[in-house]
Amino acid sequence: MASGELGHDNLQRALAGLSQALALDCNPYPDFVRDVLENGRIQKFEYCAELFWKYLRACLMAEGLDVPNSPRGAIKSGLDRGFVLEAEYQPALDLIADRNTCSHIYKQSLIPGVLSRLPAHARLMQAITARLPAPT
Repeated sequence: MASGELGHDNLQRALAGLSQALALDCNPYPDFVRDVLENGRIQKFEYCAELFWKYLRACLMAEGLDVPNSPRGAIKSGLDRGFVLEAEYQPALDLIADRNTCSHIYKQSLIPGVLSRLPAHARLMQAITARLPAPT
């Protein structure tokens, strides 16, 4: 699948939606509503994380590189190619770990920590995505 077919525009829209969700002040709402809004933020983050690593992988493959079919493999290959900066490598792996925590483990006690890291994760995905080649 070519990188353009994967959905550069979908990724950009998803990241914009995540940023909008993160900008919303949840404090004035009752606990139940706040919980729903926070769950929505997490779901948007999971969706963005999936689109992000798959689009990164597609861009690398479009350049003829052999890239493992895993988030960590795509991020490592992105580092090797220069799309992911050295200072972004561990935070990108942490992003994937948080995505896994939400998607596969889902321990309620870990969610507040993940929520607190979502703004940094969103900025990181936006920064790396800005370095990726535009779809052709």
